[in-house]
Amino acid sequence: MEEIKKFDLRKNTEEEYSIERYAIRGVVFSHNKILLLKLTETEEYKFPGGGVESGEDFQQTLIRETLEETGYEVTEIGECFGYIDQIYPDKYVQGEIFSLRSIYYSIKVSENSTEPNLSKQEKELGFMPVWVTLDEAIKLNKIRLDKGSTHHWTIRELYMLEYLKKKKGF
Repeated sequence: MEEIKKFDLRKNTEEEYSIERYAIRGVVFSHNKILLLKLTETEEYKFPGGGVESGEDFQQTLIRETLEETGYEVTEIGECFGYIDQIYPDKYVQGEIFSLRSIYYSIKVSENSTEPNLSKQEKELGFMPVWVTLDEAIKLNKIRLDKGSTHHWTIRELYMLEYLKKKKGF
C-alpha cells in the first residue's frame, strides 16, 4: 500500500505514538463529479468514511461509513489509492501522541440514496452529501485552510483532492 503523505506534527519525531487509529475513506467519481461531504458548519469538504470499529475489516468499515454518512450503498470497491498518516499531540489526553492512518479506496455507489444516519458530532458539523467537481472542492478547502482551520482533516482532505487531480488525472 502506497504512502501518499505523512503529516507529522510532533515536536520530537522520536516520540512514540500511544494512540493509533485507522480510518477508511471512499473516493466516488461519477459524471465528472466527486461525492463528498460538505460540512456546513466549517464550509469545507471531506471524503466519506471513518474509523474502523472492533471486529470490522477495512471493507466492512468502508461500506458502513459510506452508507451512514451519505445514504448511498457501496456497490463495488476498487483500487486502494494509498494512505495519509497524521501524527500529532492528542487533543484529549495531555502528553499522548495520536496517529491516524486514513486509507483511501475507489468505490462505486448505488444510484439512489436513503437518508444518512449521522452521529451527533456529524449533525453538529452539518454533514451533507453532495456531488461537486474536483476543482470546486479544492477551491473551498483552500479557502478554509487559508482562513486558519484548526481541524486536522482540512489539510489532509485538501492534499488528497489535489493528489487525485495531479497524480490520478481526475
